[in-house]
Amino acid sequence: QKGPPEVRLQKEQIQVVKDLALFLWLHAVLFLEFQSALVTKLSGLIKLTTSEVVLFLLLITFSLLAGSGFWRMVLSLLYIYFFPFVLFWHLLRNFVLLLRLMNAWFNAQRGTPPATPTVTIQAATTTPPVISADKETPKKKSETLWRYLLRPFRSFTLLWCILLLVTTHRWILCICLAVVAAQLARKIFFVLKLLFFSDVWWQKYRFAIFAGLQKSLNALDALTPEVGPSNELKSLFNQLNLWEKILRFLSDPYLMSRWGALIVAAVFGTIYAYFGLLFSFVYYSLAYLWGASFAWTDAIVTSEFIPFLITDLPKMAIVRLVGGIHCTLIVAIGVGTVVSFFRRKLEDIRKGAEDMNKRLADQSVREKYLILEQKASMPVTPTPKV
Repeated sequence: QKGPPEVRLQKEQIQVVKDLALFLWLHAVLFLEFQSALVTKLSGLIKLTTSEVVLFLLLITFSLLAGSGFWRMVLSLLYIYFFPFVLFWHLLRNFVLLLRLMNAWFNAQRGTPPATPTVTIQAATTTPPVISADKETPKKKSETLWRYLLRPFRSFTLLWCILLLVTTHRWILCICLAVVAAQLARKIFFVLKLLFFSDVWWQKYRFAIFAGLQKSLNALDALTPEVGPSNELKSLFNQLNLWEKILRFLSDPYLMSRWGALIVAAVFGTIYAYFGLLFSFVYYSLAYLWGASFAWTDAIVTSEFIPFLITDLPKMAIVRLVGGIHCTLIVAIGVGTVVSFFRRKLEDIRKGAEDMNKRLADQSVREKYLILEQKASMPVTPTPKV
């Protein structure tokens, strides 16, 4: 390998971390089986299988690493924790490119180009913001011992589901079922609260969406012709140009309706599939505990199509009760509810963008913008060092 020894050592350490992440996650999802003396001894000592010991160790390790301030010392372990997302990084980049192509296609299908506002920028009449240097950062409250001990049971839902699926011990299955059910109930409560009781919060904070634009307008209002060119002025000019494009998009009913439909479909599909996945583990574990033969593959298919395949659930009261809750949830969080929720939010955003465009239509501030454009195009004179 080329390069100084320090660089080669750093590259080797990075490669070791990558190999360890791949090795650990392949075993966690049961694609790879390895023999470890420590794991084997622990398995024989506490009478658990290798997979159960590994998953318990993962839960304990991730709980310890989730402590306050500990991530700064274990950046390599942070990489290991998020390693599956690294594998999808290139797919995410391609997905962003696909979204841009879809937006261009929406514009092409319009038939007429979107109207370009005649005024590009306008300043607000408020005073420039004063940056306070003595902002106090609230101190983070230390976690109580009880909260610290319960941390493994409040997080890592996927690991609990995998442990529920592979365990051969009834008491571990009961613990996993209780944890998954509790986390599922908390997630359901959060979604219902967001969909039905977030209007008060939204009306209070929806104007914060344009807080960055307001800050830029305040800085533009404080601009005077005597100010010389600087990097700050160039940055302000770029910010205002970016906000101009954003407002043009948000004020376009055609694009907002098309993207709104895509957002609704993506959000509803994600909620539906995620809840179906968690419910499938509940169905499987309940059927197993009550002595019914119900494979998890059958449970996941039935759960994902629960309104139509509810009769495929085992003929057991407890399973049917959970299935009824699942169906009620699907009815409560239906397409109409999600559509209505996002329609109200997107309409508020569109109206807010129109209001900002009206504020930008003031002819008196065009002079400010022309001054800013002229200053931003001039070369910045470097300040001599003393």
